[in-house]
Amino acid sequence: MTIYQFLKVKILVFLFIGLIIGSYVLSHRIYQNKEISSYETFYKNEEKIALDILKPLWSEPNPEVNLNQERIKVLVIEGGGAKGLYALRVLDYLEKKTGKPISELYDVMGGTSIGSMIVSLLSVGEKGKPKYSAEDLVTIFPSLAQKTLEPDWMQNFLSGYGLFSPKINNQKFIKSLQSYYGDTPLSKTLNHLVLFGYNFSTTTIDAFHSRGNKLESADPLLYQLVGGATSFFGVSPPNKILLSPLYSPQFIGDAALVLNNPLGPLMIELVKMYPNKKFLINYIVIAPREMPDTINFPFYSGWIKAEELFVPLIKTAQNQLVREYMKSLASVYKFDLLLEIGLEQNIEWSNIHSFDYSEKNIRKIDDFSKLILHENKDALDSIVQELLKD
Repeated sequence: MTIYQFLKVKILVFLFIGLIIGSYVLSHRIYQNKEISSYETFYKNEEKIALDILKPLWSEPNPEVNLNQERIKVLVIEGGGAKGLYALRVLDYLEKKTGKPISELYDVMGGTSIGSMIVSLLSVGEKGKPKYSAEDLVTIFPSLAQKTLEPDWMQNFLSGYGLFSPKINNQKFIKSLQSYYGDTPLSKTLNHLVLFGYNFSTTTIDAFHSRGNKLESADPLLYQLVGGATSFFGVSPPNKILLSPLYSPQFIGDAALVLNNPLGPLMIELVKMYPNKKFLINYIVIAPREMPDTINFPFYSGWIKAEELFVPLIKTAQNQLVREYMKSLASVYKFDLLLEIGLEQNIEWSNIHSFDYSEKNIRKIDDFSKLILHENKDALDSIVQELLKD
């Protein structure tokens, strides 16, 4: 082959590759414009739904919390993606041991990200009773996660696996949630619910209470709010929520961006609302409690390895900070008991992917969760005894 022929072949190969890349970029731009247009239509429809259902509620107060007991029982669940199945296994154990639904065992429930989805589903009522038990959610979790949080192959392809645009189609996500929640407003939950979301419109963390405060804005539909509170930036667009007929809708996203662990802010909210009360706090830790060998962090092992360690390190630092923070808070407000339902181990759990919702990964999480429950049975039984005291 002559040099001319060699260069000719090479140029043709580069032209072919360029044509493929150019076609993909062009098709993605067309797809993205179409998707943005469909989002606008979707949001207008969602606003109409909210207006039709919630208009009578704007001037009404939320139902007051009837918490006359001396001690208030609080459940808090942090974010953790597919590892939320572990939290459900813990709650299923508590339900079976006490013979009571989670909504009766706790007075107040709060969460971030997948934690907000779990506590809100357990607080959805149907004819005065919980619509779901923890066991129900354990059973449907794989299909729920794959239906709502796992991008399909076409969305993966068109988004370049998240490189060019979000991997999860927000419209499908929100509509999927509606099938589980129905049109229940936030104020109609069985418990005092506190869900945290990141408000992209105001760049603040917002705590959405279902009890205790007069409605200064609309009462969000639960599925819309949870859809926003579990929409992780870059993976799914934040959800547009109509909070008032007088103001423009605001975009609410996943608070785990800056607040994966909502325990501290939640307790600050509660001690103001319920002064002179004792609190029994059950906090389900999904992230590792501590990371070994952080001193020997491999700075020079490449960005891929660094990225793998970076997220667990952030979660670990958050958890350690919250523990110290809660110790200080407890010294002032005299918490009756602070129980962490968490992981003593770390390495194996850290190596399980939090955002892989495949059957294989969820099965791995479930097997590991059962092992953790078995190893911490005595600690869980002591929690059961505390929950049954009053």
